[in-house]
Amino acid sequence: MSDQATMRLRLQQVAAYRELCRSVQRSGRENVVYALLMLGIAYFIYDAGGALNQQVALVFGALAVGEMFVGLYKWFVPSAFGLFLDGVVMLVFAGLNGLLAYNRLQAGGGVNPVNVFFGLFMLFGALNRFKSYGTLRALFAERPDPDHMAWFDDLVREIQGADAHADRLVLDLPTTPYWKAKLLGATAFFVAVTGNAVWVAGPDDFTLRREKVDRGTGRRKALLSIHGEAYPEFEIDDRSWDNYTRWIAEQAPLPPA
Repeated sequence: MSDQATMRLRLQQVAAYRELCRSVQRSGRENVVYALLMLGIAYFIYDAGGALNQQVALVFGALAVGEMFVGLYKWFVPSAFGLFLDGVVMLVFAGLNGLLAYNRLQAGGGVNPVNVFFGLFMLFGALNRFKSYGTLRALFAERPDPDHMAWFDDLVREIQGADAHADRLVLDLPTTPYWKAKLLGATAFFVAVTGNAVWVAGPDDFTLRREKVDRGTGRRKALLSIHGEAYPEFEIDDRSWDNYTRWIAEQAPLPPA
């Protein structure tokens, strides 16, 4: 593998870890829902009266506060570790529901299906979070450092706001999703205008084709494929096409001396 290919692979790993962090950050909203659910259960248990119920309600209330803090952590410090914290809170919640069901059964009462349902639901959720965390730890054994991530974020924002008519290294590709690309050296950075999708590609990793007939509008139908994934037909303007063909010509190997 060439140095350029190795560099692009590392950059694609940064892009993938960046997308992971964004998805973890968005999932912080789920923690708010779970926290409200726990508070609702705590309220009903507390309202039932009795010293034991009040103690259990306080535990559920503390767990709800913990779930809130996990959501805040995932929002402000998004990383794979947020999934592990999710699993811990859900596992404790499942254990409490199981304990409540067991105590009710020991006291001669019937099994409460609500406790069983939420207990099993949270238990499976916790196991899935732990499994996902282990998988992501293996995939990202060498996580990008914060400075590298910050540089990548700045580059993405720069490309999203770039103009192909003002910058000969930029391509405007209004397919679905809407891509903009920056051609830096022998590497093309494809960034979705909305969302967090990013592709890092070399000259042989993507194709861009347009129709040969010039209809005099300054735009022609085109097709884009990145890493073998084809995107819907769109219209590319002449400036973006000129930027692309110029860059492709520059990547051609020099003839032997």
